[in-house]
Amino acid sequence: MFRTLKEDPNHIYVMGNNNGGKSSNNDKNSRLYTCVVVLAFVLLFIHTLSPSFDDSSPSNNASNLRYSSSDNAISNRFSYSKTKSPYEEIWINSKLPGWAKKKRSFRSIEDSVAPSERICYVHVGKTGGSTVGCGLGFSLHCNNHTQPPLGGLLPQRATRMFHADTYDCHDDSAYFLFVARDPVERLKSAFLYERPKGTGRKGDAWLKKHSPQQADYERKKNLYLDCPRFGVMENFVQDGLTKHGRASEECKFRAFTAVRGERHFNCHMYFNYQFHLEGVPEDANVLAIRNEHLVRDWNAAEHFIGGEKDMIPPERANETIHAVNKSTKDGQDKWLSDESTRIVCRQLCNEIVAYKKILRRALNLNYLEVERSTEELREVCPEYADREEGECPTPMPDISTKLMSSRGYEDIVMETSYHLNKEILETTMHRAKKGDEAEAEELMDDDAYDLPYNV
Repeated sequence: MFRTLKEDPNHIYVMGNNNGGKSSNNDKNSRLYTCVVVLAFVLLFIHTLSPSFDDSSPSNNASNLRYSSSDNAISNRFSYSKTKSPYEEIWINSKLPGWAKKKRSFRSIEDSVAPSERICYVHVGKTGGSTVGCGLGFSLHCNNHTQPPLGGLLPQRATRMFHADTYDCHDDSAYFLFVARDPVERLKSAFLYERPKGTGRKGDAWLKKHSPQQADYERKKNLYLDCPRFGVMENFVQDGLTKHGRASEECKFRAFTAVRGERHFNCHMYFNYQFHLEGVPEDANVLAIRNEHLVRDWNAAEHFIGGEKDMIPPERANETIHAVNKSTKDGQDKWLSDESTRIVCRQLCNEIVAYKKILRRALNLNYLEVERSTEELREVCPEYADREEGECPTPMPDISTKLMSSRGYEDIVMETSYHLNKEILETTMHRAKKGDEAEAEELMDDDAYDLPYNV
């Protein structure tokens, strides 16, 4: 079926099936579909008759649709960044958010980093990734005075970021650096991070202020405000994830699908370990920094790529790297009983599998370190810590559609769609304005909890 471009609040235009409009417009839409199909075949026929080019030619590459028709064009005409941005090439006429860029003093470094050395920073939400990201020199919500970038090779070579629905990495990057954390702790942090402050009208007003986009507001409202029993983590589990829970059947459905990352109610639950792992190239070289062993893993990754062995001196860990955006929430809000912990572990079984896959693929972690984290998992989720894919209560979800619509790929805009929407695509949707380079995306900031620096 022919796919067209549709408007999306996050990415302006994404691919989607055209499902038609109101019933009164069916005839008009049918005629439009007929014209589109005919035009598509005509363009395909013309394309077939045109002379072929070498595979290395830009005109024979799907990504050439982002480039000017001029033979001498070498830059993305839709890009707002001086340096080529993969994100802006995937999402035509969209601008890379300020938080995903390197700090100003680090942006010129990318030009000197060889493709064979550059690193993609995979920032999985609620893992302590902002602390690591600030150390790597990314903007995020970092304060240059309280959290300056660290020294070494990692901050110089980590030039691009992959976080949630913002994939701004080169697929041929030498390494993909993940930050990981115990899946249960990550879920607790994600649940509390997006929870509105207050209930009723107060909570609604807070949510509207902090989630100005209607789609984002509705998602969070559906999980939190429309399901008022989900105030603290223990209630969320007991009322939302059990058969005897007091929440409505609709709220239970939302709770189950949110925790598994199947429905988008909570950003950091939805964009989970599985999404980020399957979002990087299948043959990617992975490095990992575990929240629980941050200093050890940072030093191991730095040393693995040719840097100093102890870039962060273990005895000076807390002086060298600081936790960012500490929480002011009551610890009781994230407390879970033993029964609730078992319930959460069951629902997170596939996430535990994805988490272990990341650790096992990490080139800077040896077998003993992976086993160490697995043993830590056994203490929290003894029944599910050693399960592998296919052994969980539910199958590993198929997220191909989720990846296509949120991660995005350079060939997502087909040639026919490009020609049909040429005038729209060449219209600047976001005019540059003063202060764009310094802006940060507040709601995408990461972990609000102190980090344990176990060496």
